[in-house]
Amino acid sequence: MSPINITSLPQLAEVLPYLLGHYPDDSIALHAPGPNFPDGPTMTYPLPEDPAEWRGTAEIAARQFAAYARDKGHNPDQGVIIYLCREPRPGQSPEDTAALLAPLTGWLTATLMEHRATVLQTIGLVANRWWAYECYTEGCCEGEPLPSPDDPNSVAAQMARLGHTPGPRTRDIVKEFQATANPDFLNDLHAAADRFNARCATRAGSDGTLMTTCTQIDAAMGQFRDGAPTLTRALATQLIVGLQDDAAVEAGMSHAEYDDLPHARRLWAYLARHCAEPFTQEAVPILTLFAFVAWRQGDLIAARLALRDAITANPDHELANGIHLGMVDDEDPREFLASAHVGRAQRMAHLQHAVQVTSEYRPTDTNAARYREALDAATADHIVQVVSEGGRALTRYGTVDIINGALTDFREGQPQLMAEIAARIILGLQDRETRDAALSTGEERDLPYERQLLGYLSRCCVPPHTDKAPPLLTLLGWVAWRQGDTITASHAFTDALDIDPGYRLAKHLLDGIRTEYDPAQLLAAFRDAAAEFAASRADLDTL
Repeated sequence: MSPINITSLPQLAEVLPYLLGHYPDDSIALHAPGPNFPDGPTMTYPLPEDPAEWRGTAEIAARQFAAYARDKGHNPDQGVIIYLCREPRPGQSPEDTAALLAPLTGWLTATLMEHRATVLQTIGLVANRWWAYECYTEGCCEGEPLPSPDDPNSVAAQMARLGHTPGPRTRDIVKEFQATANPDFLNDLHAAADRFNARCATRAGSDGTLMTTCTQIDAAMGQFRDGAPTLTRALATQLIVGLQDDAAVEAGMSHAEYDDLPHARRLWAYLARHCAEPFTQEAVPILTLFAFVAWRQGDLIAARLALRDAITANPDHELANGIHLGMVDDEDPREFLASAHVGRAQRMAHLQHAVQVTSEYRPTDTNAARYREALDAATADHIVQVVSEGGRALTRYGTVDIINGALTDFREGQPQLMAEIAARIILGLQDRETRDAALSTGEERDLPYERQLLGYLSRCCVPPHTDKAPPLLTLLGWVAWRQGDTITASHAFTDALDIDPGYRLAKHLLDGIRTEYDPAQLLAAFRDAAAEFAASRADLDTL
């Protein structure tokens, strides 16, 4: 910054927005003057709304500033200026607010002294008035108005002559990305979050959802490049919940090439503005993306303010903290961008393979309502049927008979079932003995049809019936293993365990693949069990 003369307390109070490039509403600001007053290190720290938290905040801010100043090659024992900024709350006068701020002076000074820093002056800025807390003369330096820009000796006049203007207030900057509540949108966001969580119950579901989110990010960016100011509510809610996946955030970061920066900034700000309570946590990755784009644009003030909100909401968010440290250390954001491009390319290659593998059995939205209704209806009937031992036995053999009939249809080129029939099979296979009897033990020529049927049934296990998929996935994985397709088998067993970590058959079969166990030995055991099950059918006559 060009040289300016700071020779009085009013000028010292007035200079803050020129030091920072903005006026920091509700903040502690610390500055260690250089040979040219503005040139030393400066830091701001948000002041919580609750004064009960101020002492801890002051101590953290003082420690961090002392370390930061030394990292920048400046010795804070040469002097530190403290600024305390807060606007009066309803019912408070400026004098009330200034008195409320006063204890911060002692806490900050004590902690700075512990870290070998010397306080030159503490200035309170409230409602365009200033207080000098180091002045102990009664009635002096208390609530004086800031110098008028018309005063030729004011900082404002000096800066105007040099072509500088004061930056905007924090409260005006954050309006770009600050959330406002829209009850209808929040209701839809709740529903989108529920659907997202249900789809991500398995690794296959997570991979498929991530692929969808990446496609939606590309689509939204395309719309904003074309000048769109908004998104449809469906797309906006799906993006907000989809961006809770770190891999999706990485894909979002890749849209920070020079030509895309203004469009990406508008997109992330638009989404962040829709993350009102109780979805402030969902805003964290979006604010981080906004901050990254602002950093790329050289707008460090907006970037820092967005990161402040993100890290306040989630102090452990890895990317937000990483970008914050990168800005503090003057790293080149293009290095982050290059890393995001590499990560996205690798992730997409993996995703495309995983989605291709699991598309065989992963539920989709196609006919989801029909399958859901059929499972809802069949569940009540099934519960009644299996109350007694006799009912359970009849249901077991009935389920196996229906499966055999379905396989006949699939062999004859009819690769689908009525939703009601599919629901009966799915519910029947929740019984362990029925599942074991349905394990593939037939000829190899039947394996493609068994796999096709089991994949079809797995796709019918749509939310909220995802918990019924483990036996289907386990049976499918076994068929795939018999065919020598250990990749699909491992995916299916893993997804079964994602849904039910205690599902023992899936765990045993997955362990068998990992230890290269010979499936022929398992097949022999399964065939013996199937023969026993078939022989026990005669016992039905005694029920």
